[in-house]
Amino acid sequence: MPTLHYAPAAARTLRCLQRRRTDAAKLRRVRRALDQLATNPRHPSLRTHRYHALPGHTGRRVFDSYVETSADAWRIYWTWGPDADTARPERDGQDTAVLTVLLIGPHR
Repeated sequence: MPTLHYAPAAARTLRCLQRRRTDAAKLRRVRRALDQLATNPRHPSLRTHRYHALPGHTGRRVFDSYVETSADAWRIYWTWGPDADTARPERDGQDTAVLTVLLIGPHR
């Protein structure tokens, strides 16, 4: 099971959602998606796919996972590991993967 690390922008978004009571439902959906991401990044409800246009992250594979599919849809943008070389599961069955959540927010 991958470990989640949060980039400053993603951590800031989570703190903002926690402070605002009007965003309680959105926070629940984000937390559910993050739990699924930590359990299985390929979970069908996340609809994870490679994202090609995230500014500032050239050279790294960035993925986009769904939080929700409504009109005001939110996404989680993430990449494998803090270091691309150490971000692979080991072959002996022990999963040491790390996911870095880059952004959490509205679909652009």
